[in-house]
Amino acid sequence: MKQRLAVLALVVFASISVYAQQVVRTGPSPEMRAMFDNLVKAFNSGSAETWDGFLQTYFSPELLQKIPAAQRAQMYKQLVTDFGTIAINGVRREGPDAPLQMQIKGSSGSGAFILGVSGETPRILSFGVEAGERGDRGAAPAAPVAGVALPVLSGSITSEEIDRRLDGYFSTLAKQDVFSGVALVARDGVPVFMKAYGMADREKQIANTIRTRFNVGSINKEFTQTAIRQLVREGKLSPDDTLGKFFPDYPQAVSRNATAQQLLSHRGGLSDFFGSQFNAAPKTQFASNADYFKFVSSLPANFSPGERNQYCNGCYIALGAIIEKVSGMPYEKYMAANVYGRAEMTSTGFPRTDRHEADMAIGYTRRDGDATLRPNTAMHGVTGSAAGGNYSTALDLLTYVKAVRAGKFPGNDAGIGIAGGAPGTNAVLEARGEWTVIVMSNFDPPVAERVGVAIADALDR
Repeated sequence: MKQRLAVLALVVFASISVYAQQVVRTGPSPEMRAMFDNLVKAFNSGSAETWDGFLQTYFSPELLQKIPAAQRAQMYKQLVTDFGTIAINGVRREGPDAPLQMQIKGSSGSGAFILGVSGETPRILSFGVEAGERGDRGAAPAAPVAGVALPVLSGSITSEEIDRRLDGYFSTLAKQDVFSGVALVARDGVPVFMKAYGMADREKQIANTIRTRFNVGSINKEFTQTAIRQLVREGKLSPDDTLGKFFPDYPQAVSRNATAQQLLSHRGGLSDFFGSQFNAAPKTQFASNADYFKFVSSLPANFSPGERNQYCNGCYIALGAIIEKVSGMPYEKYMAANVYGRAEMTSTGFPRTDRHEADMAIGYTRRDGDATLRPNTAMHGVTGSAAGGNYSTALDLLTYVKAVRAGKFPGNDAGIGIAGGAPGTNAVLEARGEWTVIVMSNFDPPVAERVGVAIADALDR
């Protein structure tokens, strides 16, 4: 995996996080669909020249100049090695201006192509590849977890049968120690399956329960978006307001022109907080969104606002800082009163992981190079931020969906597809029509996402 990603770094745009945000499902235009078809045909031709012809047709001149022909040929050779022949397993977009996430099912591997696309006649402005975490989401139905295939599900089977089949499935995964967490399936807001598996604290042998709080990663971006929309509706904020309006002395001058809308749609260009400096910093240094904002503002911008799309945790941290400025209260208190409280989410917030509470799941990761599960405490700040990392329960996430559908947050789309993940934490929320699927885990991605999306796909047929 490391070798593969090192080669693909020739073309992948920097700092794509495993955190994910709300998925907007829209049908492609005829021109976009033609581009997808041509991509698959060129890729499966087996000819580097045919593939390069596709790139010369659809890549922007700037991107072609950035990636010389020799590197494009090397890229194609590696992609074919990794994926074999391919089919598109679905296309997702994280907002109207965000990059396309093209889920790829290959004969020898699955993943995702991440395309920054603009124009009615599509032009590819950036091209990235993900061979893990988020890329695995689209391959869920065809990629059993630990060799355990998802049972046959459909919206026509009884609630009792859904409960029986899913309990058997998750019990097997838990016995193999590849899943630990909570799974919930609701029909019209009423749970038909809700059970906990594995340990919240392995050292103390504390089991997960349906009321265990899990780190939900970037699912908190959904809540930050809700807060921004509230302030816009109240006339306290405009989508065109700039970061510099609220922080005229923001250290990175190029970022002061980033608008609230650009920050929301990952076009603000701010630095991510992940990286060597964050890894080396004491994690007690990150105990509020304000702490993360101070850190992000000290880092050079990735690009000028509006220049391109690039997944941006730093942008959401800046939105949290704007919420503080506009509301006159700390981000965490605003969220507790105006989002979590309004939705009646009684177990959602920003507890400190260095002051561990009994109902909090400790995250466990295998990211240190072997199969041993280790606590992830030293990998994250002691609290989350506006970009992700708050704690919640499966019942609270269902409560949020019900609050959105009840009209408590005007302007929110009742169809939600969102996930979050980082070492030792993974969660997914899929709300489609009558079905809501929530899977939360204190293990590494993509186990919760893969299973949750597969269940939602099966029930939503």
